Amino acid sequence: MAKSKFFRVAVEGGTTDGRTITREWIEQMAKRYNQSTYGARVNMEHIRGYDPNGQFKMYGDITAAKTEEVDMEGEKRLALFVQIDPTPELVELNKKRQKVYTSIELDLDFAGTGEAYLVGLAV
Repeated sequence: MAKSKFFRVAVEGGTTDGRTITREWIEQMAKRYNQSTYGARVNMEHIRGYDPNGQFKMYGDITAAKTEEVDMEGEKRLALFVQIDPTPELVELNKKRQKVYTSIELDLDFAGTGEAYLVGLAV
């Protein structure tokens, strides 16, 4: 399966669920992300299943992360973009216009470093 284009998964500021993502976290996640350090997976609804044949199996891997400035309602904000290597099942779901939105999973003190790290992506 081919890797995806880079796409936006987070933007600094408030979120729909009441959290606030800081610019610093986005910078750290992009700077530190390395598959060989810790490979973040794509999962269904923030649920990591134990059955590789079940509904909550993994749907791919994050292969790279970067930042870009974006315009949000006339305001410049820093955004996190990722590239993934999706499974065929995720591609099919996406073609059916299902699971088109994402939510990041981050660790704010990854391995005791005091810095944020992208540890997963839910669809």
